[in-house]
Amino acid sequence: MRALRVTAICLLLALGPGCDEETPAPAPGPPVPVAVVAAGDAGASLLAASLEALRGEVRLERGGKVEAATEGPLQRGDALETGPDGSATVRFADGRSVEVGSNARFVLDEDASGVLLRVARGIVLSRVPASPRGSAAAAVELRILTPYGLTRVGGEEASEVSVSVGTDEGLVEVRLGAIEFVSEDGKELQAAAGESVELAAGRAELVARPERVLELATIQVTVRADTGRVEVRSKGSAQWRTVNRGGQKLASGDGVRARGGTAFLALEGSASTIALSSGGELVLEGVEQQGARDEARLELRQGEVSLKLAPERDSRVVMPGLTVESQGAADLNVRRTAEGFDVAARAGDVMLVRGASRKALRAGEQATLSGDAEAQVEPLPQAPLVLPAVQRAQVFHQGLSEWTLTWEGAGDAIVEVASDAAFSRPLLRGVVHQPSVNVPAPTRGRLYWRVRRPDGTELTQGSASFAPERAPKNLARVTNEVPEGPQKTTIFYQDKLPTVIFTYARDPQAAKYRIAIYRNGELGKPVAERTVADTRAPLEAGVLREGSFLWSVTPLSRSGQALRGGRMNKLELVYDNSVPVLVVNAPRNGQQAGKRVRAVGVAPVGTRLSINGRSVPLDGKHRFDTWVEPLGSTPVLLFRMQGAGGADVYVVRTLKRGSRE
Repeated sequence: MRALRVTAICLLLALGPGCDEETPAPAPGPPVPVAVVAAGDAGASLLAASLEALRGEVRLERGGKVEAATEGPLQRGDALETGPDGSATVRFADGRSVEVGSNARFVLDEDASGVLLRVARGIVLSRVPASPRGSAAAAVELRILTPYGLTRVGGEEASEVSVSVGTDEGLVEVRLGAIEFVSEDGKELQAAAGESVELAAGRAELVARPERVLELATIQVTVRADTGRVEVRSKGSAQWRTVNRGGQKLASGDGVRARGGTAFLALEGSASTIALSSGGELVLEGVEQQGARDEARLELRQGEVSLKLAPERDSRVVMPGLTVESQGAADLNVRRTAEGFDVAARAGDVMLVRGASRKALRAGEQATLSGDAEAQVEPLPQAPLVLPAVQRAQVFHQGLSEWTLTWEGAGDAIVEVASDAAFSRPLLRGVVHQPSVNVPAPTRGRLYWRVRRPDGTELTQGSASFAPERAPKNLARVTNEVPEGPQKTTIFYQDKLPTVIFTYARDPQAAKYRIAIYRNGELGKPVAERTVADTRAPLEAGVLREGSFLWSVTPLSRSGQALRGGRMNKLELVYDNSVPVLVVNAPRNGQQAGKRVRAVGVAPVGTRLSINGRSVPLDGKHRFDTWVEPLGSTPVLLFRMQGAGGADVYVVRTLKRGSRE
């Protein structure tokens, strides 16, 4: 039998609870006719589906009338047909979608058991998602009726199935999950991921997934250092050599390790890259390619690698104990642990293969693989810093590893993040299934992003700049001289109290000078006193705070007797709230964190401030002094300043976890 090659990934979802065992199998022969329900008889439908992203020739049959399809809601009994250049997307209210290929015909129908998909010809593509963990609702089951039999898809785990209907043959391929197939003669087959059911009139045959045996062409891999030092050790050698700035070509069996930076392995002829994080070590066994397929073999001995797999290619990364497979763009991290591996998928869906076991890992999920136990999959948590998809933002940080980009609108999306506005230097690309994605944080530079639906409709775009935090020059601590005399001296300061130096004329008979400073109206006790031999008396920063003061200087003899009385001089310290930037005086980066941390600083006039998502009150001069609970396993405080007509500003203070927490 001629096998049908299918490049699609899945087939339509149904919202009903299951398939009735009494549903008759279709009779052999020509494609099943479509039963069309008139729009007026449709009644309340469980479909809640709409037609979108029309391309080429697409026709809709409803109530016996066939017309050119337009975007809008679908009804029970609607029949959809596509021409040789036609395609469309059916999107459901819960965010699931269906892609209809060329030369296809199917009907959306319902019966007492739920929704049934009747496929007459062609390929119809969709996903059946996993039931929410802990949900009491019945697991989603998809029933696909073709001229060759009935396919049941569903359960608690996600399923991806491709069903193709030809004139005299068909093919059901299981990419994820499992199916039950009932042939036209009542024969029941069960197929799991990697298996397929080949169909012809009167016959259904289960075919196991063949081992991939490819004649691959070896491709060159070059390693270079981003920051820090990257070293290479040739196969059979005990000596490590530092990689020069221009990079170094690798041979099979070469070892790579990263010291204080990142090692980038670029695959010649492919947009895929492998990045080895600081402290990591791997051995490259080889990278090969055939057509649109890439296969990299490596041993991750310690540390973590970031895999950025190219779009429009089938990628396979083979490691002892774990193989990662991807069809299209994906961005994920693989970390070696004492028990096995931790894998986190930022974008793109991948398959984790260990022996005969295959486990799907979707974008926004992380998996723990320990020994021979089944992989434990859970949602990937958001980073402490969450940025909405605004047009521009500024982030000041020290050591931030990643951040989370969010946007409005549920459903699948294609996310691209790059270091240039033309997106020629991509940092992340792939499909996501929730309105957020975790992105690596650069030490310095600007990142650009765009988020689109799979049909190309743009959802949002924007950018953010990243840089280390630094103290503005005009807010540095200043030293102010206060001369003796009848005129009042006024000192303006902003975020930091100044150092004050009192100056006065020399007295020929004086051996020393005593300076006393009083708060205005409180002459009974000085707030500070100093005795010096010079005509300049410094007072360290912080001794005098905002307010009005009187001060005097008294010349003293060698025996310490006053030669004359001190004359009172006026001094005023005035806080100037015209700071142009957000200034955080506390906590410091690297400070030990307790359950609460004191946050002190000043914000520009006309701005709003929040810390860790909580609004912070500012006093009349826009200062703040409050206690905050740090976020995350690595404690951080996130300061967000809004307003004043500029971009949103984020300041990230990274702390150390206290030993008594």
